[in-house]
Amino acid sequence: MNDSKKNSVLIVDDENLNIMVLTHILEPDYTVYAAKDGASAIKAAEKYLPDVILLDIMMPEMNGYTVITELKKSEKTKDIPVIFVTVLSYTDDEEKGLTLGAADFITKPFSSEVVKLRVKNQIKIINQMNLIIEKEIAERNSKAKIDFMSQMSHDMLTPMNVIMGMTFLALDEEDNSEDVTKYLNEINTSSQNLLKLINDLLGIKE
Repeated sequence: MNDSKKNSVLIVDDENLNIMVLTHILEPDYTVYAAKDGASAIKAAEKYLPDVILLDIMMPEMNGYTVITELKKSEKTKDIPVIFVTVLSYTDDEEKGLTLGAADFITKPFSSEVVKLRVKNQIKIINQMNLIIEKEIAERNSKAKIDFMSQMSHDMLTPMNVIMGMTFLALDEEDNSEDVTKYLNEINTSSQNLLKLINDLLGIKE
């Protein structure tokens, strides 16, 4: 699970030195996980769900291109931004990485500040997207609540109006016995009390 106070980064590189350097750069600000090969990287991504993945391209058995392809296939990891960090510097390499879904491309040797800024930018984008999603959810919930209250108001107040209206007409009859009038008055009083309760529940001001 992600650290509750920090965003997390998964570093994928087959060289220990590169992992150590990137960890040193990022660890003060992020929770850092590491994997030394493609298969381990996929498992770690699914287990930890990091906010950003820094992925080397040139690795034995499974290269970075294959790793990102597998990550994008999974519902759990497809939306995690991947930043390639590689010695490959040709335009074709960068184009291929971006075509496969990479969010960014950093060429080794790299500046520590560049790494920090690239990761920070991805985190910022994630946070902005989360705010947009939260706003959309809140708006949908608000609309659903309004629709529900409107429907409830109609479904509850309509029969109440019928009961109260019929009671009023019955009370206006001249040939009612004393007992019938008493019963109708009790119905009317109870209806008034129930109407007040319904209005309170629905937030309707009298």
